[in-house]
Amino acid sequence: MDILFHAQSISYLAEKRYDGLRQEQTGEITIPETLPELGRVADCFGTVLVQNRSTDNGSVTVSGGIQVGVLYVPANSEELERLELWLPFTVTKKIPVQADATVHYWGWLRSIDARFVNSRKLLIRADLGSELTVLTPATLELQQLDVCPRGLILKTETYRMRLPMCAAEREVRIADEVLMPEDGPGLDRLLKAQCWVELGDRRVMGDRAIFQGELKLRVLGRTEDGELYSWTGGVPFSQYAELDLSMEEDTFMAIQPILNHVEIDTDGQLSSRRLLVNVSFTAQMVLWGEIPVTLTQDAYALGAEFRPEWQSCELSACLDMLEADLSQNLELPADAVKLLDWTVFPDQEPGGAEEARGKLSVNVLYYDGEQRLQNASLRRDLHLPRSAEPSADWRWRLLPGEVRQQGGQLSVPLQARQQYCQTKAMRNLCGGTLTPKPVTDGPSLIVQNASGNLWELARDHGSTIRAIQAANELDQTSLSEERMLLIPVGRGVLTMEEVSE
Repeated sequence: MDILFHAQSISYLAEKRYDGLRQEQTGEITIPETLPELGRVADCFGTVLVQNRSTDNGSVTVSGGIQVGVLYVPANSEELERLELWLPFTVTKKIPVQADATVHYWGWLRSIDARFVNSRKLLIRADLGSELTVLTPATLELQQLDVCPRGLILKTETYRMRLPMCAAEREVRIADEVLMPEDGPGLDRLLKAQCWVELGDRRVMGDRAIFQGELKLRVLGRTEDGELYSWTGGVPFSQYAELDLSMEEDTFMAIQPILNHVEIDTDGQLSSRRLLVNVSFTAQMVLWGEIPVTLTQDAYALGAEFRPEWQSCELSACLDMLEADLSQNLELPADAVKLLDWTVFPDQEPGGAEEARGKLSVNVLYYDGEQRLQNASLRRDLHLPRSAEPSADWRWRLLPGEVRQQGGQLSVPLQARQQYCQTKAMRNLCGGTLTPKPVTDGPSLIVQNASGNLWELARDHGSTIRAIQAANELDQTSLSEERMLLIPVGRGVLTMEEVSE
């Protein structure tokens, strides 16, 4: 007798991440004749901007540039001067990519520095870290029994697996005027501007993903009396993205923003308190859903010869998503009297067997006790212990927040966003035949040193878990230690299963 099945389709996004991609970008800056000769470099900073992501001929390519800024002190002056450089980059990874795949990118500066070539030339060296995530539509076909035939005993489990279900993007443009505080000095010249995206509330409403946050700004400039002044502010935003399918409200949504364009400057007036902001970024979103996956992992028959057919399948599911606080307090230089500005460079290694390691570097600009402009680099090694089983694939990102000075220390908020995934190899009953055979009233069996799973004992001796439990007054389905068991067999066991159904 053939057994009838129907197909259960599970649609999801197969996710593959490629991390640990690093490359060095170099370029030269020639100081214009209109500016004084170089004395020493005070600060070097940069912003990673992504302009294009494409898939072609079995590879993924991301291109953009690093918007570099250099502050230097001239040879015969203490007044800061600014230089700029556009440092293009291209990240290419040979990957077999389907046409309907979605590619997400995350790039960050591990470090950047400016080195003296001569009094009119600087060599810029930037260490770029990159991560690529490819999300490809996939379908898993699982066979399910229409009706369980008489005497067929099944071991069925339903797993709730967290899988990426939907990917979306939203380009956000912020064009605004930002007013600095009235009680602070205005700026005659902007020397340095940095921005980053801080995300806040996010939720799903049907086929829309709604998210809020703030574009954070930090600027350093020269005032009318020649002093340096820094200020941190922000521009709030609220956006939504259309989804390809309707999702539940409790859906987990991961968002990774990438900057595409950054322009920040004053309005050109003397002692200006007005900043003109023109920034665009892309919010890359992945939405995760819990999908019930039902598998018949084992089967045997009472009163029949059963010849099963099995299908093998694999699913890479998310076990957990965690956020860990790795905030650091770094000691400022002993001669620092007034802190002016800072640039944070977080860096991380791929997660290891027991812990993940990273580094934190912060370049600071300050006045010493004699009102001379100084710079220093603060560094700290980071360690993050593993929070899931060793077989899980461990991914993490190190995200800095808004830095603050607390006395003689610099408080750097750091969030380690972790994701643990595991590929589960499974088998499922997909077919088979049953050939009836006579059922006898044989005597019950006595097993002296029974242990382990009752399913295996029942299968091996032609009984059932319910029959063994009833005969031995057991509630559990496994034995933690050896004991003697009475195992019923024959027509009575088959009758018990039919009545219970």
